[in-house]
Amino acid sequence: MDEYTKIMRKIILFAIFAISAAIAMAQTNPKPGYVITNNGDTIRGIIDFRTNEKLSRQCDFWANGGSVKTTYKPGDIEGFRFENNGKYFVTRRMNVTGEPELYFAEFMVHGKMNLYCITHNSDEFYFFEREDGEMAELTNRVPNYQGDAKVALQQAKDDVQEKREQYGKVKSLLQKSWKAVEGMDDNNMSRKKLINVVRDYHNDVCTDGGKCIVYEYKEKSDKVKAHFKAFAGYAYYSTEVSDSQPFVGENYPGGAFELGIGMEFDFERVMRGFSMEIGVSYLPQYRSEQDFTYTETAESSKIGDVSSELEKSKLDIFIGAVERFGRNKIQPLVRCGIFAETDFGAKEKSKVRPPL
Repeated sequence: MDEYTKIMRKIILFAIFAISAAIAMAQTNPKPGYVITNNGDTIRGIIDFRTNEKLSRQCDFWANGGSVKTTYKPGDIEGFRFENNGKYFVTRRMNVTGEPELYFAEFMVHGKMNLYCITHNSDEFYFFEREDGEMAELTNRVPNYQGDAKVALQQAKDDVQEKREQYGKVKSLLQKSWKAVEGMDDNNMSRKKLINVVRDYHNDVCTDGGKCIVYEYKEKSDKVKAHFKAFAGYAYYSTEVSDSQPFVGENYPGGAFELGIGMEFDFERVMRGFSMEIGVSYLPQYRSEQDFTYTETAESSKIGDVSSELEKSKLDIFIGAVERFGRNKIQPLVRCGIFAETDFGAKEKSKVRPPL
């Protein structure tokens, strides 16, 4: 096994270790909020703000002034909500998998028509509940067709048929508001769209002055946050092999000043401090000097001692994962990923000193 292969194996093993360590050390994503007990009491504290799917199954809570985590399951409490008009979840018995079960349903709109959402296996199940208790369901499925082409095609047809039937039932439930019925666009199932439909229904049928309350109208809270970044630093390359110069295969380790830009995408609700990044970096000038003994491989005879210098510019495109630790302005982090590199204007300047 050559030296380059050994180094690459070490890099891969380190990347696997770093990712595993990041997952193992994943902490909570604490946000201020409160739980509502089955007696109607409110207890304020910290709630672990994770994915909608996890929140539909449990609420991890730390009361103010306490250090002990309490995990609530649907039915243990009436509901919970995040501060600053954040997401609101209530205990409801809904039929998602074929049998009615208790969930923490995300309560999105309250009025003459209520709107709830439960996330299960990445699919979103919306429940429209009229004030008389009549309900209709609308499912936003993530395509996940398995099997051969014939089976996958049938699954796709089944999904289309299910959606057609569900839209019919929802529109029937909304029939007192022509504006709401028209707003049910079969090609648009965004949260904002469905919230507006329910608000239109309430405004059309409400005659007692009751207010339509939108509990969660911040779509960005469900979206991945993207950050543009520009950076400058010093990059060190432990392995920089010459592949097109007089001394092919010689290693020129060294470092250089680099500039870069990129995008970082936060996945805080999946893992605290975890994000993905993509970007480019540019080294205006990479220079490394190397002294070695040059021999004719076939004859293994020494030709002389070589003092060689490699100069070039480098452009790297990278994609990878970042795990940050702590909440301070200065945060330690672990980065791993892959990159593609392009060299420009490589020059190898060498001096050979014949053997004595």
